[in-house]
Parts: sequence; structure tokens; C-alpha cells
Amino acid sequence: MIKDYRILAVLALFGFIFFGLSMKKAMDQDWIKHQKKYYKQLGEDFPGAEVKQVNVKTPSSMLVDRCQTCHIGASNPGAAGFPQPLAAHPPIVPGAEKDPHDFNKIGCAVCHDGSPRDLDQHLAHGGQHGWIKPLLHGKQAQANCTRCHAPEGEGLAGAELYEEGRQLFLEKACWGCHTIQGISSSSQAPELTDAGGKFSFHYLEESIVYPKANDENSKMPLFDWVNDEHKVEALAVYLKGQQKNKLRSAESAPIGYIKPETKLARIETPSADAGRSLFAGAPFEGSVAKGGCVNCHAIRNSDGDLSGGVIGPELTWTIRLRGEEYVKDHIRNARVHVPDSIMPTFKDYNEAELDSVVQYLATLDFKFGETANGQQLFDAYCVSCHGENLDGKGETAPLLDPLPRAFTPQFVAAYEHRFADSIKNGVQGTDMPTWKNVLSDQQIETLIGFIKEKTLADAGDFKRLEVPLPRPGDPERRDHKGKGLTIEQGDAQRGFAAFQRFCTACHGKLANGKGPNAYALEHPLPRDLISKPFMNQTAVSDERLYQSILLGVAGTPMPAHDHLSDQTILDIIAFIRANTTEETK
Repeated sequence: MIKDYRILAVLALFGFIFFGLSMKKAMDQDWIKHQKKYYKQLGEDFPGAEVKQVNVKTPSSMLVDRCQTCHIGASNPGAAGFPQPLAAHPPIVPGAEKDPHDFNKIGCAVCHDGSPRDLDQHLAHGGQHGWIKPLLHGKQAQANCTRCHAPEGEGLAGAELYEEGRQLFLEKACWGCHTIQGISSSSQAPELTDAGGKFSFHYLEESIVYPKANDENSKMPLFDWVNDEHKVEALAVYLKGQQKNKLRSAESAPIGYIKPETKLARIETPSADAGRSLFAGAPFEGSVAKGGCVNCHAIRNSDGDLSGGVIGPELTWTIRLRGEEYVKDHIRNARVHVPDSIMPTFKDYNEAELDSVVQYLATLDFKFGETANGQQLFDAYCVSCHGENLDGKGETAPLLDPLPRAFTPQFVAAYEHRFADSIKNGVQGTDMPTWKNVLSDQQIETLIGFIKEKTLADAGDFKRLEVPLPRPGDPERRDHKGKGLTIEQGDAQRGFAAFQRFCTACHGKLANGKGPNAYALEHPLPRDLISKPFMNQTAVSDERLYQSILLGVAGTPMPAHDHLSDQTILDIIAFIRANTTEETK
């Protein structure tokens, strides 16, 4: 019996010890330590630990905010010099006699996010994995001004970084692809009206710097200005501020509410000056202009100095190459000319704004003199598409369909006689423009000489065969047994069957150059054989098609098909022509 009491006594002793340790741990939490330090800084006796809680009513729930349990001096001006987290919060509205923000009413999380119910610092700051609202530090908190205010149009005091991000959204032409309700209406990229409600600040920041970080299929270009950390932060703050769920309505908003409205410059009288503002995304006559072409396209000044983006083609000579109507149609909808183009659809531009951009581009008249050498000409006019190594892999090549020509040694040796016409008059059905309004005949010859100099040394003794196109009644080339077979007129139905058997692996069943093996081949990729602009050129004759099928295309993955009879090749040509003649409906 006595032993039982001893056991109970020992257990009770251990219980008291554990209870004491747990009480000590409970009284030794970080937030209690902060409160003790705070009162010590004030020179006052510690009145005891207290969880300071602010309840903020939101349209959907009650926001429980316990941040000031640690940030205990946030609303005390006398704590301005205290160490964190005890210090007073600096003024939100610079220069105001009295800051209208009462932290005892609105708490901290309304502006700074985080997980305000938690008292552990890591959790309270939103450090747990996957938390959608990690703590917004410093000026990043300006993103949440939109929860109570609408800092558009004239801006809002204390939200300068947000306002800078709004300007960047317009200046950098983000509006051309992304919709934000009341700002833009494009549908080429994800809508950002609720970007701040769906994504964390760092997710948005990361997506601006490297778009494929969160979506490997993203077509968003990698802009050179993303190396500027300040601009990226400002734009991310603006996007984080795009939230559908607000804490205030227009009727019940606090002081400082401004009706959501962005004042944009609308051009009614076209001019080159207005076009210059649109191109640069710069203010026009005091108001923000919806532009920003310069973020993707480069131009040259009268001295030939290049400036602007490298995502799209250089536009110094675009009016001379394409003409005004082509450029206007391209601005309205680039996919009219390039089906896979990632260029935004600027459908919001009126005629005066389109004319203004065209008038500005028409002022760009730089051109090289006759003394320019081949390297200079190639670097200025060709390198962005055809690449520094003449391999068809320039900076803008991935945006083009079909891809630019690769100048392999055998290709140059076989087809150099076509180059002058292709440069001068362009290649229909491709992005190769007409250069005759920019380059003189002498400059074209200089350019061709440069291409030959860079490539033909590796061509060896290669020489392309020349074979005539068989005509109906001619003997069949593959009549090995001497049966007296003769050529008939090509038959499209037989050609369809032959095409499906011999050609679809590369050219595809639709003959559009996108067969299952196409993208596993070396550049250049298979030709789009249903492109009417390309196939209906005078230069793309039946004889050229016959030679390309029979002998292959030198310097490309297109192999020789000399195992096919002449009749089969003519049938395939008849099938291709049936799909591309202008009369075909």
C-alpha cells in the first residue's frame, strides 16, 4: 500500500514538473518577449501578456488580425525609433498632418497580407508552403491599396510604386495581350483582372522576369527591360493590386477613393508626332497613350544607331518593304499575314491612330550607302532572321512561319541563281519581304557575294543536276523492261494516294509542312505545299517541283525520290496544284 502512494507521489511530482515547464514555455514565446521588450523600451512595468486582435469585416468573412501582438508599437508615434517589431509604422500618406489609416481599426494584414491569425512569426508572415498571400514588405504593400481605394487616373498619395506599375503596364504594351477590366480588352494571353487575387506577389514577379517559370508553354516574350529590378517590382505591385474582392465599395469607401478610370490619349488627327508617342508608349499631349511598339521592335535613327526590342522584326524599313496598307492591316491583326504570330491584336486603335503610327514609321529613312560591305548589309538587313551563322536561326526566326532559309553550302551552290530575285522581290507565302525599295542592284550583288563567300568554301565540287520536266507522250524514265510506257497527264486522284504514301511523314496529311517527322528534321523544315501565295509564284513552276521531288532539295532534309516513276511524280504535282490553284474553292 505504501509503495502505491510512493508511485503516485513520484507521478505527481513529474506532473508538476512538466506543468511548470509547459507554463514556462508558454510564457517564453517570442510574442511575449517582444511585449516585455516594448514596455522596457517605454520604461514602464510589463502589465502582462496580451493577444492584441483586430477584427476587420470583409464582404465574405471576418478578417482576424493579431499582427499587433508582436508589432505592438505600430500606432504609437513615441515608438518611432524602437527596433523591429516594436517600432511605430511610418506614415503611409507622406506629408499628411494626420494619417487617415488607424491600425487599431484596419489592422496590418489588410495591407501586408500574411496569415494574421497566427502568432508564430514564420506562419504569420505567410511562410508556409503554398500560402497564397505571403507577407508584402515595404512598398510592395501598395498593391493592397486597391482593397479600399481605386488609385487610377489621378493616382493616390502613398501608392506611387503602384502608379508607376500602372504606367509600365501601358508603356510596355502589356495591355496589347492581357485584359484588365476597364484598361484593355485583348484575349491573346491570360486575363489579369484578378491577378492579385489568384497569385502571390513573387509568382507575378517571377512570371514577368521569366514567363516559362510557371508555364512552360507560355508564348510571352522575354523582354530585355526585366533586368531592371525596380521596374519589375513596380509592375508586379500593379498586377498584385488587380483583385476582384474589395473591402470597400464606391459608396462606403474611406477618404481618398477615386473612381476607377484611366485617362488615355485618343488621337483624332493623325500625325507623325502622335505616332512617335504611340510607338514609344509615351504620354501624348499630357495623357497616357496606348502604345509600346518599341518594347518588341527596334528602329534606327538617321545615323544608323539601333534602339528598341529584339523580339519582333526591325521596323526601320517596314513601310518601304511592305507598304502602308500592309502595315496597318498587320497592326490590326498580324495573323492575317502570319497565322502563328504572337504579335498583339491592336483592335482598339482607330484610323487616326493607325495612320499616325504609319506616318511615324514612314519618317524612318536610314539606308546604307553604296560603299557598305557585305557584312554590314547582312548585319543590318538579314541577321535578325537568317542568324549570324547564316543558319536561319536569328533572334526573330522562332516567330516566323515558315522559318527563314538556312544558307547551307549545298543550298547556296545549287540555288544562288535565285537569290537576286528573292531579295529584290521577296518570296510570297513567307516572311521574306521585297527589298527593291531599300537595296540597290549593286548592294544586292554585294550581299549575295558575302553569302557565297561565307558558304561555298565548304561546298566542295557539288553541282546540282538539271533535268527537264517530262511531258505527256515522253517515255517513262523507269521503264526498265522496255514495255514502251509513256507519260500521261498528271492525275490528282492518283497523286493524292501517292502523296499519302510517300510524303505525309514530313509534309503532313494536309500537305501543310507539319507532318509527324517535321520537327525532328534539321532546319529548314518541310515546305507548306498548300500555301497559295508561295505555290502560285511564277518561280515555283512544275519543273521546279519535279526537280525538287526527283533530286531532292540540296542543303535541306528533302531527299531524292528517284525511286518514284515520272508518272507518279507528275500525279503528285497534279494533286498539289489542285489544292493551290486560285480557282479552287
